[in-house]
Amino acid sequence: MRQSQKHPYTITKMTQHYAEQILFWRYPPPYDLYDLDPTQECLEELLSGVYYACLGHDGGLAGYCCTGEEARVPGGYDAGVYDTDAYLDIGLGMKPSLTGRGRGRLFLSAVLSFLGELHSTERFRLVVIKKNERAIRLYENAGFDPDQSFLSPVNGTPHSFLCMKKEGHRIL
Repeated sequence: MRQSQKHPYTITKMTQHYAEQILFWRYPPPYDLYDLDPTQECLEELLSGVYYACLGHDGGLAGYCCTGEEARVPGGYDAGVYDTDAYLDIGLGMKPSLTGRGRGRLFLSAVLSFLGELHSTERFRLVVIKKNERAIRLYENAGFDPDQSFLSPVNGTPHSFLCMKKEGHRIL
């Protein structure tokens, strides 16, 4: 478990307890596309070893992050988004009751610091649904540059996604 002096978040290994909580998080529209299916398969993915729990200063679950294939969006493969391994693919999610309250900057900063140190990199790639303008602004302010757009299905309906890349360290 690691907590940075400048971040109010501790990032630790995902546990069954945390994963079970995440499975039942429900986001309000239009963010409900991020709701997970409370299935055994989804639980097993959260416990696959590439997901981490992000705890707030009070020790409660505040979010999660992941790397690798689990952070990728299926439609990005056909679009060529993942043709290079020069970037660490990351995914992250914040507890629904904490979103939209100005906490994203510190949360993202903690995730980038943790994953950057863990994987010895300052080159990150993430994919965000285009209608999540709030997250896109956060990522741009953190030094992510928009790269390419592509379509990928969510619950059987195609949606537009944006790949964003970050190189180098920027203090959030």
